[in-house]
Amino acid sequence: MELKFKSIGEMIKTQGRAYADKTVIRFYDRDVTYRELDEKSDAIAKSLQGLGVKKGDRVCLLMDNSPEFYFTYFGIIKLGAIAGPVNCWWQTKEIAYLFNDSGAVAVFVDAAYWGHLEKIRAGSPALKHVIGRDCAGKDCIDFEGFIAAKGKPDLPACAPDDVSTIVYTSGTTGNPKGVLLSHGNILTNSAQAGRLANIRENDVVMCFLPLFHVNGLVITGCAPMCAGAQIILRKNFSASEFWECVAKYRVTIFSGVPTVYQILLATPAGDVDVSSLRYGVCGAAPMPVETIRRFEERFNMIIIEGYGLTEGTAGATANPIDGVRKIGSIGIPFADSEVSIFDDEDRELPAGEVGEIVIRGGNVMKGYFNKPAETAETLRGGWLHTGDMAYKDADGYLFIVDRKKEMIIRGGENIYPKELEEIMRGHELVQDVAVVGAKDEIYGEEVMACLILKPGAALTAEEFRGWCKENMASYKVPRYVDMRTEFPRNILGKILKKELKAALRGEGKIG
Repeated sequence: MELKFKSIGEMIKTQGRAYADKTVIRFYDRDVTYRELDEKSDAIAKSLQGLGVKKGDRVCLLMDNSPEFYFTYFGIIKLGAIAGPVNCWWQTKEIAYLFNDSGAVAVFVDAAYWGHLEKIRAGSPALKHVIGRDCAGKDCIDFEGFIAAKGKPDLPACAPDDVSTIVYTSGTTGNPKGVLLSHGNILTNSAQAGRLANIRENDVVMCFLPLFHVNGLVITGCAPMCAGAQIILRKNFSASEFWECVAKYRVTIFSGVPTVYQILLATPAGDVDVSSLRYGVCGAAPMPVETIRRFEERFNMIIIEGYGLTEGTAGATANPIDGVRKIGSIGIPFADSEVSIFDDEDRELPAGEVGEIVIRGGNVMKGYFNKPAETAETLRGGWLHTGDMAYKDADGYLFIVDRKKEMIIRGGENIYPKELEEIMRGHELVQDVAVVGAKDEIYGEEVMACLILKPGAALTAEEFRGWCKENMASYKVPRYVDMRTEFPRNILGKILKKELKAALRGEGKIG
């Protein structure tokens, strides 16, 4: 794909001229124009330069959603430094690991997270500068003075292949790894998302997902900016204000996770006009087909299911806006990228056969920071090996089956938890379900179904197993059924199977 811009900084500078007085960010009672975004990010770059921060240095952001996050993120990148958004839900130990693994020389921090910095600084020798926002009286550089710098910074040239961003994975399979994303990765993925989703300059995109996550940062952040669109930015998702916000700002697009759609189905829109909505995007975790159908019917809009991962910048596949949509599918590959299905020997599989999703294209990461062996393994053969299992139909649409490492092998039969979860959600008393494998001396593994029942519902394990026997093959019927009140989840609402299994082991329910 031929890029419109050579660097992210060039994109901000160009849009700052082309759409100078147009509002790019609406954040509650604040409006930010494209020109202001360019100028404020220039000021951040100049102040960082004054501290001696240079091209290639890592600079972290421990900040909530706000215009200041954007000013800071783009300012770091304009300088040629590498921006490191930090998951604000992480605890002190996890953040300390990130600082030391990345060798961050500076961090921008909101007042709410100052407690982490007080515990971390002494053990983070590379961390030289702390810029605090609303941190009066603290031992840090004041953000307001920092962003008030006058004059133009002396910015180095940045090429598409230069690293712009380091985003740490959730660490579900060990310590978090720093994913290195280039300017070209983010610009390519923004253009791909914009093309497939048909994002136009008159679109109004609501962003309530955290900007420290690639979905919020790229799909509802950089992609709309590349198109000259407007972003309605919120601190987080709020069902109570969602519909009024859509009506007030005439929102046309939003991106959410399955939990968001479930909540909105239970939150009446009332008499407000939500006819401006063109579509919603859903990713991060599977959404039940019935939920999609109910949402589309009730609100007269379409839901676009997609798939992506941090190592692929953000998005990799989606159902097209203009064209055939297959509900339950994660769609087709983004333009100018390839997605295939490989077996365990890295051989391409024909339509209908389940294998690992592999990706090749300009959205694939440069690698993991300081982890050459893991990089080589994940990018072997020039393909990004995702660890996700899927199959293609005859039309090239992908249907995700499960994580490769979450597949259950019972007596030689492969069982995919996602398939069972989709079936089990069809039980009238089940609100949510997570299927995991339990060690078994005879079969190797057995199926365990962890259920959250709907409020006021009563269901015994035997009753549920009886229902399963009528709806799935006998070898897939769960031997164990566990009733729970909640599941451990990540920032996007995805169930954390690793933590769930750890809890079950701690309770003595699985080996």
